[in-house]
Amino acid sequence: MKKLSKTGRVLSILYRLMRGEKIAIQDCAEEYEVSTKSIQRDISAIRSFLSEYRELTGDLELRCNKQEHSYRLSSQDMVQARDLLLILKVLLGSRALDKLSLNSLLGRLAAYNTKEQQEFLRESCKRELDGYYPVGKDTYSVVAERMWLLEETIRSGHTVRIVYERLDGERVERILYPIATQFDRFYFYLLACRADKEDRKVIYYRIDRICEAEPLEERIPIGLEDRRKLELVKQYNQNMFMGKHTRIRFLYTGPSVEAILDKFAAAEVVKQDENGAEITAQVEYSRGTLMELLGQGSWVKVLAPKQLVEDMKKELDAIKGNYKT
Repeated sequence: MKKLSKTGRVLSILYRLMRGEKIAIQDCAEEYEVSTKSIQRDISAIRSFLSEYRELTGDLELRCNKQEHSYRLSSQDMVQARDLLLILKVLLGSRALDKLSLNSLLGRLAAYNTKEQQEFLRESCKRELDGYYPVGKDTYSVVAERMWLLEETIRSGHTVRIVYERLDGERVERILYPIATQFDRFYFYLLACRADKEDRKVIYYRIDRICEAEPLEERIPIGLEDRRKLELVKQYNQNMFMGKHTRIRFLYTGPSVEAILDKFAAAEVVKQDENGAEITAQVEYSRGTLMELLGQGSWVKVLAPKQLVEDMKKELDAIKGNYKT
């Protein structure tokens, strides 16, 4: 290691502490080729800095291990390796990022941990990374930049012009009143109302299909409280299909009531016995609702409303028709 000045040495030790390293006085003295008293003074300077500038450093503090004559940085606010493991597992499960970007992000997130912890994180995610394949059209950097731009536009209360690639490949231009951004089922979405429509219906736009996005000077003609109410629609949708706000009721006989409740954010069990669990849920009734219920197979029997019962029957008849020989 290049011989450092006292200032450089203190900054180096602080940086290593920030990465989660344990600083042993004797080892550090040998590494920096100074006395143990010099390292102890450096530690005291760091401790004084952390104490004097609480508005900057928060609850960071040095913890001493007297038996080992070593120090570690401790903070409730710092992201720990175990926290990062959870975050990385969620990212891997989402399949929202391209593999190269995800691997790079893993390294950057783990950078402020010890070498042992970094190795542990890499090994914990290696098998999933080897078999990882993403969904979506764009790289992480493109989606992240677009997401930031859209969030800035939402916070400033301005309209936005986008060029959007539909599922059929056609590109259309839209002037939108952006309401919120959201991640759900592999994709990032923009929730917005079309400026050329008066119904204030919230539409989902996949952010990886937004080819261009340009904030406009015109402000959103929807009050903040109304925008917040519109944003609540994301609690009731299924598979990004929008529809009419409806309360549904169905009987669930599967092995995990919690699993079906997870499918409907605004759901509750009203009765449960040997025949199953009767559940009610608020939904944006659409084809997405049918898809979610049909995905449970024979474990679900729809009870109400009548329109949903009839739509389920029609859908089941159409499925059966696909298998007639």
